[in-house]
Amino acid sequence: MAQSKEVKTAGAERGLSRFEGFSDAVFAIILTLLFVEIKVPGSPQGPQGYTDLARAMAEQWREHLALIVCYSVIGAYWLQHHYSGRIYARSDHWFGAINLMFLFAVGLVPYPIRAWSFHLGTRFEGTASVTLVAGLALIACTWMFKWFYAKPGRRVMDERLAPDFLGQMTRRYGVATLIQIAVVPVAVLAPRVGVAIALACVAFFLLPQPKPRYKPGEEPSTEDASGR
Repeated sequence: MAQSKEVKTAGAERGLSRFEGFSDAVFAIILTLLFVEIKVPGSPQGPQGYTDLARAMAEQWREHLALIVCYSVIGAYWLQHHYSGRIYARSDHWFGAINLMFLFAVGLVPYPIRAWSFHLGTRFEGTASVTLVAGLALIACTWMFKWFYAKPGRRVMDERLAPDFLGQMTRRYGVATLIQIAVVPVAVLAPRVGVAIALACVAFFLLPQPKPRYKPGEEPSTEDASGR
């Protein structure tokens, strides 16, 4: 049995408490920094020389747009990360390494979103749009990389989960990832259409996902479910 586990996983096999705690902390820091980016009019780094404060704040609409889009995108992936705590049962070296790649992509995405927000309606909108869509595709790919590493042989997934449930989630995540990749060339030809499709894909994962289903007779107890 021990030999079988060595084949299935790599490095030290651990529970998810520290894995989830670290990931949650990274998400929290990224989300907090989004608000720091907006400089209030009159502050040392904010707009100066205005005569109407309300108008000065309204003229910062690009910053506000970037904040809303960033928060929505990162929030959608945090919700999926939180949800996947009921799917993954443990971690190992490579799963942790892939998760670091995923967190890197999440931490990077505010840059292309802000570039797009500040160049919306300018001659650079096309380039900014492709950059944004590519950034979203990178997050989707790293998320899917985690999934495809964890799924074969239930390498780090809960072995009690029903195969049809895992198949359903593979289709959901897989289709969304393929769309995100396919939208990159679309954004080259039609920037706003590409951005709209890419953001709609992310927005889908703000909605509640299917309740995990388990093999007959292997459903977790109430205490186990609440602790995951």
